[in-house]
Amino acid sequence: MEFRAARSRLLVDTERCSGCGTCELACSYHQAGNFSTNFSSVHVDRNHRTAQIQFTLESTCDSCLGEPTPLCIKYCLYDAICMEEEKC
Repeated sequence: MEFRAARSRLLVDTERCSGCGTCELACSYHQAGNFSTNFSSVHVDRNHRTAQIQFTLESTCDSCLGEPTPLCIKYCLYDAICMEEEKC
């Protein structure tokens, strides 16, 4: 299943996503300079009963302005996130 984030042109392949949260930590580092999901614009939740992934992108996402590649994409261990024009 593909998730399109409206503002930032991010695509998430929820079939590839494991729900590890690395993208959340990378985002929080960009947003606040520390590793805390409280400051992340990206949120990943896994329903442990159904194993379904829920990906949420807040309006504070700036696609890591100033970085060559958004950090959530760069550090995703499963290549589950990409820019819309690239297709995951």
